[in-house]
Amino acid sequence: MPWSVRWSSWLFCAVVALAPLPLGSVGVVAPAIWSILLGAVLLGMLPMSLRGSQLAILAVTALLTALAMLVLHEQSAVRPWLGVAPNALWAEAGKLLPAELPPVVTIATNQPFYSAGVGIVCLLSFAIGVVLGANRILARGLLQAVAAAGLVYAISGIITFAIDPARIYLLHEKQAHLEWLTSPFVNRNTAAIYYGCCALIWMLFGCELIERHWPSRRPSLPRLLARLDMHARRRLAGHALGWLVCLLAMFLAGSRGGIGISLLAAVAAAAIFFRNRMPRRYGLIMALCVGSLVALALLQLLGGGVGARFSTIGLSDEGRFSTYRATLRMIWDHPWLGDGFGSFEWVYPAYRTDDISLRGTWNRAHNSWLELASDGGMLMAGAVMIALLAAFAVLAHGVRTRRRDVIVPLAALCASTAGALHSMIDFSLQITGYAVVIAALLGAGLSQSFRSGRRHGTGRDAGVTIGTAG
Repeated sequence: MPWSVRWSSWLFCAVVALAPLPLGSVGVVAPAIWSILLGAVLLGMLPMSLRGSQLAILAVTALLTALAMLVLHEQSAVRPWLGVAPNALWAEAGKLLPAELPPVVTIATNQPFYSAGVGIVCLLSFAIGVVLGANRILARGLLQAVAAAGLVYAISGIITFAIDPARIYLLHEKQAHLEWLTSPFVNRNTAAIYYGCCALIWMLFGCELIERHWPSRRPSLPRLLARLDMHARRRLAGHALGWLVCLLAMFLAGSRGGIGISLLAAVAAAAIFFRNRMPRRYGLIMALCVGSLVALALLQLLGGGVGARFSTIGLSDEGRFSTYRATLRMIWDHPWLGDGFGSFEWVYPAYRTDDISLRGTWNRAHNSWLELASDGGMLMAGAVMIALLAAFAVLAHGVRTRRRDVIVPLAALCASTAGALHSMIDFSLQITGYAVVIAALLGAGLSQSFRSGRRHGTGRDAGVTIGTAG
């Protein structure tokens, strides 16, 4: 493996692992730093060759990027190429103010450019994951980096939360969620879905180890334990410890949506992984039922506070559905190009209804897909959703056809699906520190969903060359 590819892979894993640390990398400075480092990773990847499947994925990514750039230009340009009419508020404001105001589509001048940081970092992370993920060793290394980082964050977060729950890692004072663990993020919902993703990877590592030692005849727990040597038992204990610690951090976050979706993703991942070990008739259904019972037991054992929130608040918070209806009206008024990327908090007050509490500021729609449609238009949102559904189909194909390293596409499928579902009730994918992780896993999982069709070399070299990922 060329030295530039080696250090690029290490730097990429370091960026993915460290991205959640600075309070979720929210703001302008952190995404800029990650963009520079990921750009350096791209330069180091130049010696690598690409397969046809990778080129196809990157071509679709380039088309989506071109569409986003077109929408970005049309929203901010005084003379848009498509001749779209500017927002009517500029003309009304021009009548009241003596200054000459530029008539553009967006309601906040230059805001679409300022809000592009998250998209740029996620685009780079996804593209690098596609290229590096074709190597099975590098793809597994990415999973290990995400799982290890989550374990470190969970351990340090639990300890510091026990010492001073009002601060994040004893350094940053919280403004909200004082009773819940949010480290390293500010929002408990993002913390819960992140730790759920890390727990999912630890669980799949354990499932893979069990699969390797599965008894060939009359499988039972005593036979399985007899086939596990001391080294395998230590590894399985380590995977179980990582899973339990991340699970505990997830429950301490207290997010109903994050915990519920993470548990469902874990149950689905375990059932899919062991699907070939189950009876053909009703085996998968029975596994899902058993897994659901285990998840409910864990919820009762470790998530007492979450269960209390379900009992007192229910499934949704006050004003969330009203905000969804208001966002739909925003989409209806400007369906094609939206109001401008990142302009939700400036547009929303005009659509806010009386049944929403006046306490607090709604700077997010708490539904990333509706907010994407309101900010970027239905064309942009529809293209992203179609591409994401196609990616899920490719990952499902990879899970069904791969014979080894199936945990890479399976982890990507379950983690990205959980993130997409959670973003329907919150804004976790709009947090850079979490979105970078999901983008990297998705890119590596897509690359590992295809076979190379040929093998070069033997021994160690056969697992390192990019053309031998299958």
